[in-house]
Amino acid sequence: MPESREGKPAARPRINRIAGAFAALSGQAPPRPPLPHILAATLAVTIPLLILGAVADATHLALLTPPMAATAALIVGGPDLPLAQPRNVILGHFIGGLIGLALAIWFGGSILVGGLAAGLSFGAMLVLRCAHSPGAATAMLLVTMPPEHPLRFLPVLIASAALVVAAGLVANRIRRLRYPAYWW
Repeated sequence: MPESREGKPAARPRINRIAGAFAALSGQAPPRPPLPHILAATLAVTIPLLILGAVADATHLALLTPPMAATAALIVGGPDLPLAQPRNVILGHFIGGLIGLALAIWFGGSILVGGLAAGLSFGAMLVLRCAHSPGAATAMLLVTMPPEHPLRFLPVLIASAALVVAAGLVANRIRRLRYPAYWW
């Protein structure tokens, strides 16, 4: 950077700084995947969620569906991402479930406690090397809408996570994508 008369670095012109701040906006979105990939991805997200919907109706645990939808989209849309790996998916939801249920029991349901549950669960996931953001959503949902039968919730949650991982495995194999990058 050129120096000013006082020997200090000269300030970049203001216009260059503004242009640099907006440089990322000039990029382009990635190309659309081929139609067979889109169809396989659509089925890979839809089929397990239909199964989970049936389970939710039978168990009255419909609140697990939104985080599982996000999980399915991560696994199918970004199979190489750490957030989408089986370890992260299963442990992330389990940790979110445990912390969410514990805080719901101890403090009752509220948005503030839900935020605390989401934050604490994500922090625990980071410590345990299994970050999975939908698991934080699971924690928040469990506090803001506690299930009628909390003890029944965790096994259904883990089975749901395993189902979504299995569906992602099949879909990504069909699309010839490597998944998982690692199991555990």
